[in-house]
Amino acid sequence: MQAHDFEPMSIGRILDQTFRIYRQNFICFVTIVAVIQVPISLLMIVSTTGLHRGVPIRQSSDSGQSSYGEPEPAVALFGAAGMVVTGIFGLLGQVLCRGALAKSVSEFYLGNEISVSQAYRFVLPKFLTLILAGICMVLVIYLGFLLLVVPGIIFALWFALTTPVIVVENLGATQGMSRSKALASGNLGKIFSVGFLVFLIAIVLSMVLNYSASMFTRFIFFGNATLLLSLRHFVSVAANILIAPIGATAYILLYYDLRIRKEGFDLQMLADSMSSGQGAANGSEPQQWDRTNV
Repeated sequence: MQAHDFEPMSIGRILDQTFRIYRQNFICFVTIVAVIQVPISLLMIVSTTGLHRGVPIRQSSDSGQSSYGEPEPAVALFGAAGMVVTGIFGLLGQVLCRGALAKSVSEFYLGNEISVSQAYRFVLPKFLTLILAGICMVLVIYLGFLLLVVPGIIFALWFALTTPVIVVENLGATQGMSRSKALASGNLGKIFSVGFLVFLIAIVLSMVLNYSASMFTRFIFFGNATLLLSLRHFVSVAANILIAPIGATAYILLYYDLRIRKEGFDLQMLADSMSSGQGAANGSEPQQWDRTNV
């Protein structure tokens, strides 16, 4: 696999590269998310089914009449507990999944091959660090929103690259946050723009997928509320599996873009390739990029 061009990228270029890398590595990226999301989704469906069985909801028959089943408190309690546990596992799973995606996207950007299992094996030792960083970020950002909202937005932009930094540079939680802040300083507008556009893309795709599935399942499973809710949840998870790699890819590209602009990462990679003989074979010469107008 060939590495991508190491050069400063505009916002449009970042998005274009995001979808190109996503298409090229679709199976790998989707599998990374599915490995975490599918088991958690199944547990959530079981818990939701138990809760609805224990606390019956209205069921509509073909004749238009409504009926309720007998309540089962023990089943309802099991379902509620299962939803709480599944929610916790879901949050932890998202942290692990984002780390694995960051590693995978980074390796593909640098021109290396990596499997799903290799990505997870790499990120597992950093799992607690990523959790600690996530907790610290939530607390700091929440405090910022309490301080008239604007500081919270600034803090969120400062620490937006914390996961890529921890995964790629093997830093601790607070070190990763500080490093993210250093890279983000002076580029908050670009980080906000990329994040906002990725958010809009995710919302549109999610709405289209959920609406299409909702219309389809409503006609097929009309009258069975439990099955309908379970299928809608499954579709929502499927949408998340397809959408999650987009954001991860965009932020990794943004991370490398800022390193290129601030630290000459492109020249460093070119020097490394020349020292290994690749540059000499291609007749390459170091280039100094104009980082001000890109």
